[in-house]
Amino acid sequence: MAPPAIVNTPIKPLLAFALMGTAVLCFSLVDATAKWLTQGYDPWVIVSVSRVVPIAVAMTLAFRETGNALNFYTAFPKIQILRAALTIPMIWCFFTGLKLMPLAEAITIAFAAPLFITMLSRPILGEKIGRRRWSAVAIGFAGILVALRPGFGGLGIGPILVIISAFAYALSMVLLRRFAGQEPTRNILFYSAIGAFLVGGVNAVPVWVEPSAVDWGLLLLVGVWGVFGSYAVIRAYRLGEASMLAPLEYTALIWSIIFDLWLFSLTPVLAVLLGAAIVIASNVYIAHREHALSKTAAQ
Repeated sequence: MAPPAIVNTPIKPLLAFALMGTAVLCFSLVDATAKWLTQGYDPWVIVSVSRVVPIAVAMTLAFRETGNALNFYTAFPKIQILRAALTIPMIWCFFTGLKLMPLAEAITIAFAAPLFITMLSRPILGEKIGRRRWSAVAIGFAGILVALRPGFGGLGIGPILVIISAFAYALSMVLLRRFAGQEPTRNILFYSAIGAFLVGGVNAVPVWVEPSAVDWGLLLLVGVWGVFGSYAVIRAYRLGEASMLAPLEYTALIWSIIFDLWLFSLTPVLAVLLGAAIVIASNVYIAHREHALSKTAAQ
């Protein structure tokens, strides 16, 4: 997750903390529900059906704001199309990775996304990245290697897919910064979902299995949790400082361990926890350093 464009809103730290914690729980429920569904359904089915919810929300916002449910005019068509394309590997690779590995391990590897964001900010946004942050990025990737355990049976197709997903997410978020504050939320929701819905739908046809009533609800809940989580993140970053909220993202590891134990009877490997600690420490330092630099620049 990355902070959206900020508007001037009074700081309310307790409410911001609560919203950020809620957002992390919602995204963790997305992961746990998707992993549960991969036991009976192809990931393409989950991708396509779950995207119905954000598309419906985007159309509702468009109707309320413009009177036209199909008004998704954008001044940044190329970037929006590229982000829509990136959403496809981002979601499919992650859901497929979840099918092949424990939640806690997938979440730990997904923590590589902020490291990729830092790396991509230099060539795409022209941001200057100092030696301290480059060092933190290198240490973070060392933590990923610890969690992957190459040479000890830990590096398979699942972790590779999650790394691809993390890179696609990072690239999408860096591109989002190109028009931060200049695009309505409905456009961001719509274009992020429509590509995955269309491509996912086409690929879901040959592997389609008719879901039960309960599973229809779970498939749609994946989208509901995602929309609620996104809304909570936006509200949290409007009410609190990014440096204060960013560390809360890593409580996702706690939720993933709980869901692994409760739903899948899986216990985390010590190397994964050690690698997670290294990656989290690296990401927290990067967030702290960026906050310090932005504060100095503002002064």
